[in-house]
Amino acid sequence: MIQVLLVIYTLSLVYMLSAGRLETFIQMLSLQGVLLFLVAYLELTEVHISNLAFILIETLLFKGIAVPLYLNYVIGKNQMTYEREPDSVNFYSMLKISMIVVGSFLLASQLKNSGIRVMDFTASMSAILTGVLIVTRRKKIITHVIGYLVLDNGIFLLSLSIGNHMPFIINISILFDILIEVILLGVFIGKVSTILHETEADKIADIKD
Repeated sequence: MIQVLLVIYTLSLVYMLSAGRLETFIQMLSLQGVLLFLVAYLELTEVHISNLAFILIETLLFKGIAVPLYLNYVIGKNQMTYEREPDSVNFYSMLKISMIVVGSFLLASQLKNSGIRVMDFTASMSAILTGVLIVTRRKKIITHVIGYLVLDNGIFLLSLSIGNHMPFIINISILFDILIEVILLGVFIGKVSTILHETEADKIADIKD
């Protein structure tokens, strides 16, 4: 069951990277939060019940519901619909994500540490690299936020692939760090759009005091 969830998670990364609509980005981000919730529930069999409850709340309510709803509010308020892809054809995006997934799988296969599961590591590294690619290759600020969240999801999934022990304090710090980042960047997007009527990262350099 976990393997099936990880395959679906990886496919959501493929679909996300090839998407042009911001709504699709957010839908895939929400799906990934739900998948992380299910994977955490099935994987974390040895952690304390209070820690497990916090992790499940973090993945389902925060990653799967709260953040996507907030991002939907931001794009609705700023009337954003499409994310412009620097590459002119989606073929190149598909090629990039395919290379990321295959490369992550080959790397996982080469690891001799029996404590790291191949599918877990493949999905997590694919998410991390996809997040980095979204941040570096997409242009809108809101997409950069989504890229950082995809990156954070990959880090979370990587911790699951290593083992069952996840310190409670680390999860709290990650949760509040992401929450503050999303709120601040959401407000920032609103301010920038009122000045420039644009939400692209390369426009920020043109703002003068």
